[in-house]
Amino acid sequence: MPRLTIGLITYNGASHIRRSIDSLLAQSFTDLELLIFDNASTDGTSAICADYAARDPRVRHVRHAETVPQSANFRGVLMAAETELFMWATDDDFWGPRFAELCIAELDRHPGAVASCTRVQFRAPDGSEYAARGTFTITGTPEARVRTYLSNPRDSARLFSVYRTAGLKRAYPADVNVFGYDWLVVALTMLQGDHIEADAMELVRSANPPGKYFERYSRHFVREKGLIGRLSYFLPLAPLTRELKRSLPAPAWKAARGKVLRLNLHQMLLLLKWKYPVFEGVFRALRRVDRAVGNG
Repeated sequence: MPRLTIGLITYNGASHIRRSIDSLLAQSFTDLELLIFDNASTDGTSAICADYAARDPRVRHVRHAETVPQSANFRGVLMAAETELFMWATDDDFWGPRFAELCIAELDRHPGAVASCTRVQFRAPDGSEYAARGTFTITGTPEARVRTYLSNPRDSARLFSVYRTAGLKRAYPADVNVFGYDWLVVALTMLQGDHIEADAMELVRSANPPGKYFERYSRHFVREKGLIGRLSYFLPLAPLTRELKRSLPAPAWKAARGKVLRLNLHQMLLLLKWKYPVFEGVFRALRRVDRAVGNG
């Protein structure tokens, strides 16, 4: 049994998945398996993954018969892991060779930590790059960790940390498919232990335009019923808020609920700006106020 499972999720990634797989198999930490969950790809991705599995015994390829929600694919590959440690990967990112080594070294040094990530760089479609701001170290009580994280979950970069598998499995709720489910999962890992940032930049993530996420939000919205459904038309994080309140212990929810309200308002403004560009000026003005009062 290797020590680390890398759970790679993919859907129609034939144009770039080789780069991702090659960077994962080139890790300096070699005691690993690469488990690929292929979400019924139709563009040749499946053949590429099968070829890697045939050539390298560390690679396992599982192809779904039909597509499943992205959150279910993330959860499925995690629940299939049997190793001590786990990390997610996607088909359009790539890793420096010491990513796993450095993250695991931090976990070994910090037995109270549940996750560790290096710094992360985002690369836009035009080739420009900018540093992710969401991998900073978070320590303290469970309530303090949840509150700190939900103060500004930022860019979801820390979702791609190396985790202690048992703690991550406890944190991932079953049958939850809401807009922003990645924030829900990471918030729940804050109940399991500290998050540590390793002092290196070893992951480059593909930056996607905001419209991609709001199109995904639109697909979530049509499933919501009742009051939450009506609220989520204007507050895309209303379903997420319901799940946070349901899943967090009362002290953690009480500590973080003000931050969750701020997140709802922020995402509402982003949605309005995306749908109605006339709100751009309002959004920028409120962002300046938000930064001025110390919310980054």
